[in-house]
Amino acid sequence: MSQASTVNHLSAAEAEIRDFVGLLNLDNSLNQRLDCILSISELNEFLLVLSSSLACALIPHEQATRPAKILLASGINEYGTSWRILQCPGGPFVLQLICQNRCFALWRQEC
Repeated sequence: MSQASTVNHLSAAEAEIRDFVGLLNLDNSLNQRLDCILSISELNEFLLVLSSSLACALIPHEQATRPAKILLASGINEYGTSWRILQCPGGPFVLQLICQNRCFALWRQEC
C-alpha cells in the first residue's frame, strides 16, 4: 500500500469515527440506548441497527480513562456521555465511550 493510500485510508477511518460522534451528539435516544447495553452482543446489535461498519469491544473503565498517548479529540455530549478519539501508535483510530454502565471502544475494522 502506498503512503498516499495509507493517508487516505486513515482519513476515512477518522472521518467514520467523527461521524459516529456527531450522530451521538444529535440524538439523545442513541445515548440512552448505549447506557442500557451490558454485553458485546448488544453493542454489536446496536451498531448493526445503525448500519455502522465499526468494530467494537467492551473495555474497563480504567482503560477508557487513562491518559492517551495520541489524543485527537475529546468531549462530553449534552447527554453526558464522555468520549475521546485517539490513535494507537502504528494502529487504528479508536473512539472510546464512557457510558453509565459500560465503557466501549469502537474502531474501523480493516479488511
